[in-house]
Amino acid sequence: MFNLKSKAREVCERGYCVLESVYDDQECEQMRTIFKGLCDKKGGFSSERPTISFHPLLEWGPEMAPFFAKPILVDAMAEAFQDDVRLAHSGAAVFNNALVQPILTRWHVHYAWQIPPTGLQRNRPERVLCNVYVDGSGPEVGPLIVFPRALNDSVEAKGEVEATWDGQVEVVIPPGSGVIFDTAVWHCSKRGRSGGLRHLWGGHYQGWSNPTPHPEDNTADNPTVAAYKEELPLLRGLLDGPKS
Repeated sequence: MFNLKSKAREVCERGYCVLESVYDDQECEQMRTIFKGLCDKKGGFSSERPTISFHPLLEWGPEMAPFFAKPILVDAMAEAFQDDVRLAHSGAAVFNNALVQPILTRWHVHYAWQIPPTGLQRNRPERVLCNVYVDGSGPEVGPLIVFPRALNDSVEAKGEVEATWDGQVEVVIPPGSGVIFDTAVWHCSKRGRSGGLRHLWGGHYQGWSNPTPHPEDNTADNPTVAAYKEELPLLRGLLDGPKS
């Protein structure tokens, strides 16, 4: 379905890759149902709360755990790392397009490690985000916008955090797609034209041979996640490490 070596190369050459429609319509509807319950638990949306976030997602919504065990996404990240994959952070956000501001998230980056005076000297990304766009990304639901970059390009901002940057790319993808991107990639998002909900969830991942902590690391250990780990070896590997 996907050439994973090519996808890993895209992450190095432009900072991100797209895997379209890796979750089918039924899975996406299951996710929306889960998030509806989670949003209701937090009191729902209002003009004062147009966005509802969940960090760690596996603490707030442990029933989302099986969706992390998607082989094609894990295999793509393993190819990028050349290593077994570790889930270091889980999170989600649901945006109400009828209530949010035109700019959902300003330009930001998740790279948090010291950069040598001579700049980055990497052979591959040491940490990536893998976000799942349950409703897709584009003008109707709202676009993900990225600033492509090669692996060792400067991590400095290319403009003001609410401005349009020369060279930015709007990522248009169908529902159920995953986007894997280097934590050094600047990205932002805007409100869509529709008045519906926009569901986004995912995680930060590293290779198991890279134990370097990151300020956004979070964990979730509860009976529901533990039960899913027993059922799903791939999930267990993401959370507990590969079998020795």
